[in-house]
Amino acid sequence: MLDRYELRTQLGQGSMGQVWQAWDTQLKRPTAVKIINPDLLIKQANAISHEDLAARFCREAELGARFSHPGLPTLYDAHLDGSPKDLYMVWELVLGQDLTEILTQEGGRLPVVRALFLAAQIADVLACAHEDPVIHRDLKPANIMITEAWKVKLLDFGVAAIFGADHPRLTQPGQILGTVAYMAPEQFTDRGLIVPQTDIYALGCLLYEMLTGQPPFTGDHATVMDSHRHRPPAPVRELRPDVPPGIGDLVMSMLAKDSADRPASAQLIADQLAPHHAASGPSTDAGTTATEPPASPVPLHIRIVQAQALFDAGRFGDALPAYNKLSAELAAEGDEHADEAAEARAKAAFCHLRLGNRKEALSEYEALVLQLSQRSPTDSMLLLDVHSNLGLLQEAAHQPGLALATLADAYPLLVEHLGRDAPLTTEVRAALNRLQLGSSFPRQEPAITPQLRA
Repeated sequence: MLDRYELRTQLGQGSMGQVWQAWDTQLKRPTAVKIINPDLLIKQANAISHEDLAARFCREAELGARFSHPGLPTLYDAHLDGSPKDLYMVWELVLGQDLTEILTQEGGRLPVVRALFLAAQIADVLACAHEDPVIHRDLKPANIMITEAWKVKLLDFGVAAIFGADHPRLTQPGQILGTVAYMAPEQFTDRGLIVPQTDIYALGCLLYEMLTGQPPFTGDHATVMDSHRHRPPAPVRELRPDVPPGIGDLVMSMLAKDSADRPASAQLIADQLAPHHAASGPSTDAGTTATEPPASPVPLHIRIVQAQALFDAGRFGDALPAYNKLSAELAAEGDEHADEAAEARAKAAFCHLRLGNRKEALSEYEALVLQLSQRSPTDSMLLLDVHSNLGLLQEAAHQPGLALATLADAYPLLVEHLGRDAPLTTEVRAALNRLQLGSSFPRQEPAITPQLRA
């Protein structure tokens, strides 16, 4: 069922699903594909049947199709028929870091203005969802993606609830869904009455953590569950005195035990946060505005995915500097990252080729073949790929003698390791035949297909 979508890099895995960076071979664009976690299907967990698992997966796709909001990823496609292993969703690829990673980089808590900026965006997304009426029910740092422009994308409606009498429940009596540190007291009761204020409580937990460096309650699950129901959290301003009094009061109201005592809507929270983060001014670097907080350095693994997405989309002018920077950075890390550095350099060489920089591309491929030949086995896929592309480029550059020698070395190994009918093997065979017959001719653009995958 996934023939149209080529899975490239696994981006994440939860209890229910896996998310992969993928390439849409029909529309030629990067995507994110979500499938049901194969491990869960194999284990046949007692907590949830395959039927319930498929129903939740389909519900998430149906909810994703409802919304149109800049804070929610766009659903491109879905296959919702058949057994659970056949189901998938295709989403807009969101590049960035989740809030867990951001908090780790920042030492556990954020500058006040940045925390309020993010919380206001999350509240605005929740306001959109609650109008539908949908309750997310699993608001937590791992489900909050932050882009380089510090824009929020709310992910994973896998355990969302639609409130109202006309919609069936997909949970069993007494079943607890969510992440304990961010769950409202009503989620632990037998009735489990879920309302929009349930998400508001979770947002209160998130904002509390962004400001103080820890969720309202910590400890083992039983202790945290009991604290949510019976114990008041320490006041925000007691842990973080520079938080404005109005914000401290707002957070504590969001954490009220009774849902009726919390703010009436997520939109009210967004409106109350707006003047605070807009008027607080810079809280870190000079010249920083409240609406555009300074970006933290993007982790290496995220930049590799970003470069791959640009490359897959054919944006070679943007991908080239990204791969040049990655190859230099990885090479500086030493032998442990030598293969990754070489792959990035090979991608940069291909970008040069597609941009018309044949001289630079030829020089890079020659250097890579020399470098890899000294430390890689002859059947290294990276070496075979680079070796073959070098020969094809030499043919296009009217260097038939060099091309013939290069491709003759590569062809037997391609047949052995990729097979006679593989695209690269076929392309090299055709070039060898032209060269051996003396009929090599110049091409406007060599038909070189990169085999590397991030």
